[in-house]
Amino acid sequence: MMKTPAIKAWSDYCFKKPSYKEALSWSNNFDKSNIAICLGTASGIVALDIDEVREDILKVIMPMLPPSPVTKVGSKGETRFFRYTGVEATQSLKFGGEMVIELLSNNKKTTIPPSVHPNGSAYTWGLEGLDLLEVNVSDLPMIPPALFASVEQKLLLKFPDMQKSSTGKLSSGRNDSLVSLCGTLISEQKTMEEAITELIKFDAETNEIPLFTDSNEQYHTEPRTNALKLYSNVLESINRRRYRDSKTYEVPTATVINEEVLSEVIKEKEGKLIKMEKLKKQSHELPTAKGVLARLQSNILDCSWIKQPNFAFSASLVLMSTLISRKVQFQGMSSNLYVLNIAPSGSGKDAPQKKVQEFLIDCNAENLLGAGDYVSDASLMDGLPNKPVRLDILDEAGGILRSVNSGKSEYNSKMADVLAELYTSSTSKYLGRATAEGTKGSCYRPNVNILASTTPTGFQEGVSLRAIEKGLLGRFLIFYGDGQARAERLKGLPHISQDTVNKLRWWHTYKAEENDAQIINGIKQLVTELEADEKANKRLDEIFLEFDELRRNKEHSDPLLPIVARLYQQMVKITMIHACSRSEFEIPTVNITDVEFGYLTMLSYYETIQQVINKHIFNNSNEKNKLKILNTIKESDSLVDKRALYNATRELNKRERDSILDELVELGFIDRLSVNVKGRNKIVFKAVNEDESLTAPSPEKDKDSDEYRHTDNK
Repeated sequence: MMKTPAIKAWSDYCFKKPSYKEALSWSNNFDKSNIAICLGTASGIVALDIDEVREDILKVIMPMLPPSPVTKVGSKGETRFFRYTGVEATQSLKFGGEMVIELLSNNKKTTIPPSVHPNGSAYTWGLEGLDLLEVNVSDLPMIPPALFASVEQKLLLKFPDMQKSSTGKLSSGRNDSLVSLCGTLISEQKTMEEAITELIKFDAETNEIPLFTDSNEQYHTEPRTNALKLYSNVLESINRRRYRDSKTYEVPTATVINEEVLSEVIKEKEGKLIKMEKLKKQSHELPTAKGVLARLQSNILDCSWIKQPNFAFSASLVLMSTLISRKVQFQGMSSNLYVLNIAPSGSGKDAPQKKVQEFLIDCNAENLLGAGDYVSDASLMDGLPNKPVRLDILDEAGGILRSVNSGKSEYNSKMADVLAELYTSSTSKYLGRATAEGTKGSCYRPNVNILASTTPTGFQEGVSLRAIEKGLLGRFLIFYGDGQARAERLKGLPHISQDTVNKLRWWHTYKAEENDAQIINGIKQLVTELEADEKANKRLDEIFLEFDELRRNKEHSDPLLPIVARLYQQMVKITMIHACSRSEFEIPTVNITDVEFGYLTMLSYYETIQQVINKHIFNNSNEKNKLKILNTIKESDSLVDKRALYNATRELNKRERDSILDELVELGFIDRLSVNVKGRNKIVFKAVNEDESLTAPSPEKDKDSDEYRHTDNK
């Protein structure tokens, strides 16, 4: 029974649609709230609000107002809905001291049925009976141009006496006038003192009842405080819009300010904003590698029945990281990587893993192959003193993820802790584990590399938001495969070139000298520290600041925070690997090409991990079941019936499954259809694309049915 939004920064959703995760969160947390539509760009809808109740005014304006097939009726008047074409701006017409009509667009909302008005009456749809979910947005009419000017002119001609009693600002009430003036004062860079003084003066001179001292509108009538509140709200609204549009912020100014300092502040904020927007908005593909990495990727793809470029990329990275592990470091970091490839069963995840094994055998480095499964924490640690560098290739790692991340036993938590500690001990000493016989697994600079793969279902069942918060997932580079990639018949399996094999062998047999700058426990380490040229160092400084700014702007509760915190560290590792990849039998100097390769890889990874978390990570079992049902329907090439959903979610009872399906239908994520198969009606489901309109889609006719129809009942 309230109109106050329960969601922070609600007006942002005038310009973007909520994510799937946000929609689920709102449906769970605000299940008994009223509901409103954010108008403008994202919804494609604007609303004409008719608040007028004076009969003589209504007789003049109603014939002039365009009709709409969708109307809403509240406590008084009505609201008509129209199509947003990109030019409709919020405006209002006030006549004789009362609001006549308002056009609501961006940064505005309107409450819709079945919400309840504060006076206790329910909002209803108009005489036509249609609601916004029953029409296509593109079928809504447009607002005629110059409508407000025409209505205003007609009123002026019809009621000349009423014109004289008005304030002279017919198209704007006192709130709108003050907001408009405040925006002008901010754009003119008036100081807060000057702006507040002018606002109070304008309010007192223009409005018969000043807004800032109106006890019906304010909690108190102290004008400066109320003017400051309006100034702050307008400034926040402007900067939120400028952030969305990647523009510089408006900065509030004090009475005395150094213009040079102000200019530097604006430049700094503009630079940070552009960098953050690059991460947030662009779509990033994996970069093209040079040297050995490029040849490895090419050979993996040539020998794969199903081409998965992302997996060829990740496999070549982890192979090179293994060969140079413990031999070189860059900026105090070693090259060890944890990689996880995700794709449905039968999508070609195993081909890159097998090729990596072959490459190691070709360069006489099969001794670097480690475990194919983790059965205990001892299997992770005890062999480290004899084999401090190894590559563990884990096929179908879903079970391992469940075991490591479940946290239901001391053993499980130890597995997660060991993996995390091994990752961060690659440039120091790993202490191992204490046993009755003494300490086992202790060694200097262990470099364990992991190339793991799993299915989306295995990942979804094995990883939760809590597991991400524990930090282990932030140490994995995740690559997503194409489940729809076509298989190609191979006519031959080409061998990798001898030159490439020689370069791999060179790195495998390279022996670093004692490094006076790398001493652990009094022992000089055999490791070579890579150097970077001037351009590379400058670019690394810029990227470090960019990633750190992203981290600082994340909420503490954001599940991406542990991942963002390691973006720069992961990038340095990729940069080092690429530098070694392009070297010609010598220790390389890191250059700008290597840095950009690492940077673009991390942008692509960051985009992937956001998609993976949104699609596969859940907070609780209920959310997990919703995602499982939704993904089952989305991944199907045809309509899905209840039998298929039963097979995919046998752990649910019928009531739970039906409840989730009802919720997904109501949220607009799926369609429930009735198809006629051989004279019998059958209920099926179809996923709704995110870019489809508010209207329920018209699906293609199912190949096994004679007819179909939409149904809104169970």
